[in-house]
Amino acid sequence: MFTALALFCMASQVSAADTRIIEDALGEKVTVPAHPKRVITLSEIDLDTALALGMTPIGTVNGRGQQTLPRYLTPAIQGDIQIVGDLSRPNLETILELEPDLILTAPNRPEVIALLGEIAPTVVTFNYGENWKSVFQRTANILNRQADADAFMARYQTHAEQTKQAIGDKLGQTISVVRWNPKGPAYMFRDSFASQVIADVGMKRPANQQDPGHTHSMSLSLEALAVLDGDWMVIGTLSTSGEAVEAMKQAENTPAFRQLSAIESGRFAPVDGSLWTSVGGPLAALKVMDDIARLVNTPDAQPLTQ
Repeated sequence: MFTALALFCMASQVSAADTRIIEDALGEKVTVPAHPKRVITLSEIDLDTALALGMTPIGTVNGRGQQTLPRYLTPAIQGDIQIVGDLSRPNLETILELEPDLILTAPNRPEVIALLGEIAPTVVTFNYGENWKSVFQRTANILNRQADADAFMARYQTHAEQTKQAIGDKLGQTISVVRWNPKGPAYMFRDSFASQVIADVGMKRPANQQDPGHTHSMSLSLEALAVLDGDWMVIGTLSTSGEAVEAMKQAENTPAFRQLSAIESGRFAPVDGSLWTSVGGPLAALKVMDDIARLVNTPDAQPLTQ
């Protein structure tokens, strides 16, 4: 049974001999292990970042809208990671049993963060809408892995330049980023994760998709689908099956959808929504760049009419 006494006993086992004081995303000072070994990550970007820095957490949460780890991170995982609940509902008893020495978390309810802090030092690593590169550097500092972060960012810059070369004469064209929900399609806003990566490789978002913010629009009716159009289009769902996928299949057969220029000319592709339309991290950014290169080099796509 999860009790305050159990929490106290766990907290008392943590040695303060080898610690550092860091500042989290909320401006709070937190004492953390100088070299954490048993880390639990409670968001996709925390798991993504830990893996990019060469660390495999002992526990993490399911991907957003999924009942498994984020699909795109599966190839990067070496060893077993215990599932400790869902993104907004971590299981405190499971976390306690794993005996972590550090917990990395998304912004959550203060009472949840307080309970987590009784188990192990708990750090809020990001604010929603924050650029993934800033989050990556902050988390690298928390984990005391700055050299690994520098090496990864050098790799990222090289990959971005290679992607620009692969894009070639299509640099500067627009990519519409569509999130398909059970109620219909929405587009991601200007400051979303995918937009950051799109800009890094010399592409743009369409003029109709420049709403400030990191989330997405309301679901659109079939009559309003024109705002989804762009030179190129990606369509993402968080799941590979279910209501959202069925709704997308139905829309594919409607004249309003099929008349979008990106659809009509074959300049579109389905993508993993947990990559493109969620809170992405460093490994997600690499994969989004690969998706962009494949998209704009689709063999059967018709060229843009000038």
